[in-house]
Amino acid sequence: MNARKNITIDFPLRGEWVFLNPPGHHPYAFDFMKIDKGKKNYSDGSFLNFIFGRIPVESFYGWSQPILAPIEGVVIQASDDWPDNTMVNLINTVFIWLRATFLFRPKINGSKIDIRPNVGNYVMIQSETGEIVFLAHMRSGSVKVVVGQRVAVGQIIGEVGNSGNTTAPHLHINLFDQMDNPLQVQVLPFVFRYYERKNGSAWGAIQHGIPQKGEIVRL
Repeated sequence: MNARKNITIDFPLRGEWVFLNPPGHHPYAFDFMKIDKGKKNYSDGSFLNFIFGRIPVESFYGWSQPILAPIEGVVIQASDDWPDNTMVNLINTVFIWLRATFLFRPKINGSKIDIRPNVGNYVMIQSETGEIVFLAHMRSGSVKVVVGQRVAVGQIIGEVGNSGNTTAPHLHINLFDQMDNPLQVQVLPFVFRYYERKNGSAWGAIQHGIPQKGEIVRL
């Protein structure tokens, strides 16, 4: 993808992750799901349990993984009290995806919008140049920053969770142009400063890039 403004942020995770841009997402709004090292499994639960039973979120490799601040800036919004979805199965996955993609309508009170039913727990960090990094679906009780706090690149701000309209533990990330008027917000293109991309059994360094859908990446 070509990032028009070339806004550069640091990679917010450690370990191996699959890069996703699910249907219904903005072209510059991305999800990351952690996999077992060297494999493509998202959890140690069986596929049969996913279809006919339930898989606890603790079985997913991304659950409770640390999230690092991808920019230096000030926290302008944060939520830490939205409950996690504690079980994952096929029926819930389909229902949650349909609800998030086609049915979700945020509660609007004047210029205030309650986005927590969709994004769960989240953090917004605004850089000195004005753009805002948005990180969502964080684990309830894990957010380590508060509104007004200045954070440094690489500082742990919370953990990957399964809160809001989410089908499995993962991190959602995108950039906004402003939050003074949430009803007119725009999603901005960006690139990651550095990460490694898996190609077969080898890893290659990528600078100032964005992965392709389905690629395995790490830092």
